[in-house]
Amino acid sequence: MPLRGPRTAADVIIELASGGIVLVQRRNPPPGWAIPGGFVEEGENAEDAAIREAREETGLDVKLSELFNVYSDPRRDPRHHTLSVVFLGRARGEPVAGDDAADAASFDEDAMPVDLAFDHREILADYFIYRRTGRLPPPRPSGFRGLSEVEQTYLLRLAREEIAALLEGRPTKIEVPPPSALLEPGGAFVSLHRGGELRGCIGSLLRDRPLHEVVRDMASAAAFRDPRFGPLTRSELASLEIEISILSEPLAASPERVIPGLHGISISLHGRKGVFLPRVARDAGWDRLTLLAETCLKAGLPPDAWQDPAAQITLFTAEVFSTEF
Repeated sequence: MPLRGPRTAADVIIELASGGIVLVQRRNPPPGWAIPGGFVEEGENAEDAAIREAREETGLDVKLSELFNVYSDPRRDPRHHTLSVVFLGRARGEPVAGDDAADAASFDEDAMPVDLAFDHREILADYFIYRRTGRLPPPRPSGFRGLSEVEQTYLLRLAREEIAALLEGRPTKIEVPPPSALLEPGGAFVSLHRGGELRGCIGSLLRDRPLHEVVRDMASAAAFRDPRFGPLTRSELASLEIEISILSEPLAASPERVIPGLHGISISLHGRKGVFLPRVARDAGWDRLTLLAETCLKAGLPPDAWQDPAAQITLFTAEVFSTEF
């Protein structure tokens, strides 16, 4: 009986002697820029596969320098379950796209493309932290990541029911959740859309009450208290899409640590604060400096206020899920 399990890929972060790292633009789905690499073939070890894939996709002869990490989240590849053995390697010359790569180019940390495929944004975030601090990424057991599908569904139902109850002037009919992550303190944003257009978005980074209460209250605030929009009406409820972003614990960081598309950001100075969810920079195509400037502008501050020594910058990530009703 053949062995069954995830497919193994070998990826290599290629550091060029001239500076920057090499990424390839995928020709096949899923689209986006990616770390060079591919599947390990039968009878081949991961090191040889990484060198072969790098040469086929970039035209570079890569010398592997170290094993970086292994990434195995079942959700990392939308096609099927894979695990990726990620190496670091060095090369000289300019990359030239080949094989199934539509393009190949070098990038500095401050100019990473927004449309990164798979979980490569997280991998590169780990890599840049490693290069700055020498700290390898910690293990990430699946039991400590994300809400279950049942918990996500509960929160989406709760948000919709809270809005409906307020519109109809009646008590909320949904019960308190059983003991789970939903009873733990957490931060969250609730975003409302109709026809692809934003209809309201309010959130809280504070972790001062149970997560289900935060989602309930932010749903109400997004529907009726977002100052950019009028209160939601009953006629809009049926076509309302609800998106929930569950936030990691915000951590203080320097501007150099900001990775657009991966990090949400909060900048506070002189009693003013601007906040953006991770998807904002990704959707807008902002680089790091643009994200910092736009967050300051949202706070009503000058665009370079993030350089003020008194500015407080905090970063967070978000688990995002939504449904259309």
